[in-house]
Amino acid sequence: MRTVIYLFLALGLFFSCERADLVIATNDTGLQLDNGILFYNESTFNGLLVARYTNASLKSQLQYKEGRKDGSEKKWYSNGQLSQQRSYSKGFKVNNHLGWWPNGRPKFKYSFNDLGAYEGSRKEWYSNGALMLHFNYVDGKEIGNQKMWNDTGKIQANYDVVGGERFGLIGLKKCYTVNKELYALK
Repeated sequence: MRTVIYLFLALGLFFSCERADLVIATNDTGLQLDNGILFYNESTFNGLLVARYTNASLKSQLQYKEGRKDGSEKKWYSNGQLSQQRSYSKGFKVNNHLGWWPNGRPKFKYSFNDLGAYEGSRKEWYSNGALMLHFNYVDGKEIGNQKMWNDTGKIQANYDVVGGERFGLIGLKKCYTVNKELYALK
């Protein structure tokens, strides 16, 4: 009789508690993305989504809560070296997002506020270690000095954003050629 009672208590606890977080492979057929929400077997997904290389080493892992990215996302190169590390909260990008080239040099560093907008410094580098861009943001809007370089180190853009307006070398190219004879005053 005691065994039956313990069995019913155990079953009651098992079915009354929330299901523990799952670890699911990205190629699992039970996964479905619908309007930005990830479902697993028709329920919002809570758990860790993983992808593996053919040698079974980790390729990526990403935490989900209530079908949205929530927590840490990491990606690795096939040799096991970390290539990216990102953070999410309720589907929004948050905190610092970091990336590295296969040679170990930095690839990018982005900072986000709690609403997923750029906040602070945004930097990207070429694989040789040279800085590609350095932009600054407040609440997702460019502010202050912004710079961008080509792969030879030549400045492509160097401007300041003040009051929402850009001043300086923006680095945009015209999409058309102006024919001065065609538009000359006669």
